[in-house]
Parts: sequence; C-alpha cells; structure tokens
Amino acid sequence: MGVTIQQIAVKAGVSKATVSRVLNGLAVKYETEQKVKGIMEKMQYRPHRFARGLANRQTGFLGVLSPSMDPFVASVIAGMEMEARRYGKLLTLGVLPEDGDAEREVVRTMTEPPVVDGLLFFLPTLRTEPLLRNLIRKGFPVVVLCERSYENLASSVVIDNFDGAKQATQYLIQKGHKRIGFIKGRAELSDSTERYEGYRMALQEAGIPLDQNLVQPGYYDIKSGMEAAGKFLEMANPPTAVFASNDGMAIGLLHALHTRKKEGAFAVVGFDDIEMASLVSPSLTTIGYDLHELGRQAVHKLIRLVTGEEKHRSVLQLKGNLIVRESA
Repeated sequence: MGVTIQQIAVKAGVSKATVSRVLNGLAVKYETEQKVKGIMEKMQYRPHRFARGLANRQTGFLGVLSPSMDPFVASVIAGMEMEARRYGKLLTLGVLPEDGDAEREVVRTMTEPPVVDGLLFFLPTLRTEPLLRNLIRKGFPVVVLCERSYENLASSVVIDNFDGAKQATQYLIQKGHKRIGFIKGRAELSDSTERYEGYRMALQEAGIPLDQNLVQPGYYDIKSGMEAAGKFLEMANPPTAVFASNDGMAIGLLHALHTRKKEGAFAVVGFDDIEMASLVSPSLTTIGYDLHELGRQAVHKLIRLVTGEEKHRSVLQLKGNLIVRESA
C-alpha cells in the first residue's frame, strides 16, 4: 500500500486538511508548505492524479507552449516538471511552429475541449498574441514566462533583464573595457529591448559614448553569435569585450573565436547561465538565475489559478547575479 495523506500529515505535524491544501496549491504558510513538500519527497508520496482529476473535474495535465526546445527552455521545463509532480500533475508539451494556422491547431488541440488544466506560455510574440488573448477571454488559466508585454493580460513570471544586463556591462567596465560590443536578441521580444537598455545605461553612467557600430543583431541562437563574432573581428577598431544577451550567442561567439584561432580576442559575458555555460572552454562568465526555480514558480502560480486561489493576475520577477568564470 502506498503512502497516504494521513501519514504525511502525522510526519509533518499538521492536519490532513493542511496537506490537502498544499496538494491543491491553496494558501498555507510558506514554511509549512516547504516542510510538507519535503516530507512528500522523502517518503516518495505520489498523489493519485486520475482520482484527483475526477474529484476536481481536472485533467491532471498542464500544457507547456514554447517556440523552441533550446537549452534554456529545457532547463526551465525541468523545474516545471519537478513542481508539477508535487501536485500530482504531468506536463504535455506543444512546440509552436512559425505558422499561424499550425499554432492555432496546437492550442486548439490542448484547450478545445481542454486536455490540460492550464497553460504555461513561453515567450509569446505579436504573432501569438491573438491566441493568448482568446484564451484569457475564455477564462482559461494561463501563465506567461519571460515576456513583459502581456503583464496587463496574464499572470507572468519574468526576469529582471535590465538589472542583469547592467550588471554584466558594469563588470566589463570595471575590468577596464571601454569598447564593449553588444549582441541583441530577437527584436520582437521585450527581454531583448530590456537587456539592450541595461547595457546602454551602464555605458551612459560610466560616461562611455554608445557606439552603434558595436551593436550587432542576434536571434538568441549559436549561429547569430558566430555571425556577430565575424563582424566584430572584421572591424578596424574592434571591441575588447562583448556582452551577448544570451548564453547561446555568447557560446557561438566563443566557438567562432576558437575556429579562427582568435581565443581571448574579446572578454565575453552571456546571460541565463544555461548548463553548457560552465562546460564550454573557456567557461562562460554570465548573468545567472535559478532556471529550475523559474519553472517551479510558474507552475505554482498556474496551480493557484486553476484552483481559484489566485483570482487576479500577478507578476513575479526574479533577479539575476553575475557569475564570474574564465571568459571575462
């Protein structure tokens, strides 16, 4: 026979009702919630997903919508999965193709009729905005991740991109760099704009003029980091340091330098601290935050929306910190 709620309650020194509230994402003291969850993990308690689904008229699944499955998204989903299991939920993933009709079909498959209790929506863009607005209009529980443009529509979990980018640029300035290149992210995403603004403000506060020749476009992938590296190296007066607005592009830049036998030509700083950042050579200095925690917080917020505990949209912002490694 498996572990019961009553056994968890006895071990935690709380009531059975309190354990039930934790399972359903309802409000309890933070310390109590963490204690109960810790005991559940230790005792390997797994709620009966299907029984709870029938009792609450829920499916037992949470949907995840993402434009890609890059290392950043994969790390956040790992945190989502851990938190979802605590509530007896499973994740189902939909990767949104770059085609309006196909996107609508993915969302329709998950929500009409609902095969998930709510949606975790990564990086919605202008192209996917009508889908998001339609879901919210219908009252379908949605949490947006890493995109500020929809804070007035949906509950969101976001990163303090401006502060993180400012930290990265200030670090390079403190190291004595005055010609600091910057690789932008995807133009349609707010985090790209915010990271650029953090870079620009750090330069301004240090009295360093902004040189637009040192700002290169990017698409948050390794390829665009490699392309930016080529452009920097071709300059008559290249930068001495480069801040790439995500780790993928920073890693692409480092790879290009290695291929061209130009290692060390620039100090390099990235953003996100994906797992690969500590494994590349040289290891990447970056702005890091807990990607798993980002996923866990998003699931926790969605569960509260699903159960009705959270009735109004809210925004949670996570701050990043500079992680110094070998690249800068």
